[in-house]
This record gives sequence, structure tokens and C-alpha cells, in this order.
Amino acid sequence: MNKSIRKIEEKFSNLSDSTKKAIIIGVTVFLIVLLVFIYIASKSNENFKNIKQDKSKYLVYSKVERQDEKYPKYVPFINIKADVINQANADIDSFVNSYLDSDKALITYEYNINGILLSVVVKVIDYQKDYAPEIYFRTYNINLDTRQLISDQSLLNFFQIDETTVSSLIEERFREYYKDLVEENYYVPEECNYECFLDYRNVDNYLDNVNYYIKNGNLIAYKPFIFYSIFEDEKYFTEDHFEFLLVETDKN
Repeated sequence: MNKSIRKIEEKFSNLSDSTKKAIIIGVTVFLIVLLVFIYIASKSNENFKNIKQDKSKYLVYSKVERQDEKYPKYVPFINIKADVINQANADIDSFVNSYLDSDKALITYEYNINGILLSVVVKVIDYQKDYAPEIYFRTYNINLDTRQLISDQSLLNFFQIDETTVSSLIEERFREYYKDLVEENYYVPEECNYECFLDYRNVDNYLDNVNYYIKNGNLIAYKPFIFYSIFEDEKYFTEDHFEFLLVETDKN
């Protein structure tokens, strides 16, 4: 071990002064960055532990897990000590309650932490309907510092956007979907124009049932719509088609 150290010292002493200086600066910068990262990570974990109901579990975890290849069910629990969060967890239970015992309903969720903001989205796809499956979303945006829910209007104000713009952006995306479907020969415009397409989607107001969510620093809207029709266009739609990007930040 000592011989190895001596060899390193000899090699280092043979380097030019400018090279030695560059190595020392590089190592110093690396150590500073490493220490800052460790400090931020430790403080973050410490802060999360301070607000958790159960310190042994994640900030959001599955309180119900029913694994099924076709219709899995995962129900989240927001692990934060606060009366308003208890109400949010009760709201989640109420939202998924009628689908838990269904043989043809899928329940999943996601969550995303953006600085002091936690966003949770619960997704339900109900395949029991006679006409076509229906999809539902419920989102919760939480300030981790205050442990309060953030209202939709506050979220829109924070991202400097209004409902008129939200509606326009959602419409723009739907028109892109319709254009793609025509180009991929799902639709013939003479048989089904854009308004016909919206009818099959059960969309008559772009803002109906919109839920807001922060994902990787970006504001998105979850907009439910029917993704089946007589044109078999369900093959076109994926889960991403229900996410409508509203505001993209400089973080990505």
C-alpha cells in the first residue's frame, strides 16, 4: 500500500506545475460538488421524514396492490402528516371505490416531485361500459413546505397561463390527432370530419374534466376522452395521448 502511494507521489512530483494545478483544481471542484449533492440529498430525505406519517415508507406508496396481467389495481396513499392530506387520501378512496371490485377496471397512479411540489395522478380505465371503455383522472398537487393542496387556479397563475390558452392548446392537440388518423387511413374526411371525430371522443368542451399535473417541471393537463369508436382507432391511441403539454419549462 505504502509503495503504491510512493509511486503516485513520484509521478505527481514529476508533473509540470500547470498540470499539478489543474489536477488539484479538478479534484477540489469534484469534492465540492459531491459534498453539495450529499448535503442536498440528506436535507431532502430529512425534510421528507419530518412530514411523513410513516417514516419507513415512501412519500407516496401503494396502499392497495392487486396484480393482474390485464386489469391491475394500484391505489396510492399520500404519506404526509396533515388534515388536508387525510382528506385527499379519503377522496382517492372514494374515487376508486366503485372500481376496486370490478373484474374489468384498471387502476394505476403516478407521482412526481418537483422541488417543493408533489403531484399525484390516479388513473382509472373502466372496461365495463357497453359502448366503449371510459378513462378517468384525479390529480393532487401539494406544496411540501406548507403541506397544503394547490388549487387549479393557483397552479395556472404560477405557470402564467389561463383557461382560454389551456382550451386552445388542447384543441390544437386534438386537431393533430384527427390529422394523424386521416393520414393513417382510420378516417375519410368526407365520412367523418373533425366535429364527427369529437363526437366519437365524447368531447364537447375542451376544459371538461381537465386535471392539472406537474411532470418533470412541466405543466400538463390530463383530459379524458373515449378512445374507442367504430373506426377501430383505439389502435392509434396510447396513454401519452391523454397528456396535454401546456407549459414547458427550461429544465428539460
